[in-house]
Amino acid sequence: MKLFVIVLSLLCCIITKVNAQDILYTISGTKIKSKVIEINAEEIKYKSSTNTDGPTYVIAKSDIIFIQYANGTSELLNYNPKSFEPILNSTITPSSKNKLTPKVKTTNLRYMNNHLISINALALANGDATIIYDHELFKSKLAISVLGGMNFNSRMNAINMYINETKVNAKKNYDVGFGINYMPNNVKKVQYFVGFLGKYMSYNYKEVIDTSNNQKRFSDASANQISLMVTNGWLFRISPFFNFKIFASIGKQINSTSLEMIEKNGKKTDFSNSPKMYLGYCFGYRF
Repeated sequence: MKLFVIVLSLLCCIITKVNAQDILYTISGTKIKSKVIEINAEEIKYKSSTNTDGPTYVIAKSDIIFIQYANGTSELLNYNPKSFEPILNSTITPSSKNKLTPKVKTTNLRYMNNHLISINALALANGDATIIYDHELFKSKLAISVLGGMNFNSRMNAINMYINETKVNAKKNYDVGFGINYMPNNVKKVQYFVGFLGKYMSYNYKEVIDTSNNQKRFSDASANQISLMVTNGWLFRISPFFNFKIFASIGKQINSTSLEMIEKNGKKTDFSNSPKMYLGYCFGYRF
């Protein structure tokens, strides 16, 4: 529980820190992190987000496509920008002249933000409230993922049927995970990715402590499951701010506290090598 709260707090801090500034998106594909002071017919006056008490800078309004304000709203300034090649994942330092040297190619605004926060809608169907944070590196070739989820079901869901078979009244509490994904083609609106996902899950169950007089007595117990899985999925960059992602991860648990052999119809079944699966159907906001 503490681990889940820590992960969720870190994600909230990241979002708050990144959004506490105005971002100017230029026609050359760069973005300027700033505090907008004034917008008039010809130019925009702003201060650096790292030095709001410093000098005021000026940039031509025609050089800006749109502004994303700190409160989450956006303003489109240039409806017909010239075509230039974007500088992926880059942030420029304000200068007094603000002269930008463009390269003639197509601007792709979908790659100007490398943070993605999303909710797993498929997990909601199983009673999980799961948030996933992705951070892209190396010009969107590599993405680091962190997830945290809290479960609200009274019983273990069908995805964890093997635990449900081996433990009495098993109930999932929360899970956290860390993954690394590689995107072979990083210039498409729809991208295939492959990677690895490690996941820790905590759950409670009823443990048999006495079977005397042909009656079973139970005690509350807790356990965990650590899994390592291979991930395959697709990322859809619908807009610069809205993304959709689907994926499937499959592997196995690497600890022995979650599954054991049970007896059914006079035979013991070994669940120690049962596969582990995690599915995602995510809607997210890119910033």
